[in-house]
Amino acid sequence: MSSFVFMRSLARLFGSIFFPLFRVWGETEIRADRGCIYIARNYGLLTWISALRAFKKPFRFVSADPSDASIWLWLAEACGLEPVKLSGDTSQDFLCLENLVISKETILLLLPENPDTNALDLVAKIKATHCLTSMFMAISGARAALRAGSLIPRVCAISVFCGMPHPVSATTQGPLTELEFLERAVADIPLNELPSIFFNHSRNQ
Repeated sequence: MSSFVFMRSLARLFGSIFFPLFRVWGETEIRADRGCIYIARNYGLLTWISALRAFKKPFRFVSADPSDASIWLWLAEACGLEPVKLSGDTSQDFLCLENLVISKETILLLLPENPDTNALDLVAKIKATHCLTSMFMAISGARAALRAGSLIPRVCAISVFCGMPHPVSATTQGPLTELEFLERAVADIPLNELPSIFFNHSRNQ
């Protein structure tokens, strides 16, 4: 068993013991012959927690956030989860993602909260490539749960929604149009002020 699979299994065991009230989803296997790219904004710890509880199969964090030098990325590397930090070159980064998808890996592509031109170009190229399966993932309440500069969230934003990119139409749309739509759709889900992940979960049932 590789270190990546072992650490992923260990993380799921830890979560199953200490967070029994968390809702557990399993991502849809859209194509058995290839992997899938899930695209989300990088909220640090909250994105990682949501993803670890959302995916039943092993997946790989791929960061397209040039400012991502957080302790969580370092911890993932130290624990053998083998996250990938992209270079910022659109063509090179696209080839890296394409190779991971062909290798049947489930990828969580982390974008900056305010994506730069390189990140937007990468998403646009992914959406325009029909052989790549991609979905957007919106995490509700992430900004409210973890204030700027904080390491410990007040509550845990656990609501995860995914949506397939719409077919390209004649109307000009931005690369993140579908993600922004999903984020607006879940923006009003209330998050309780108490520092309890369990109470927050019961409110979001």
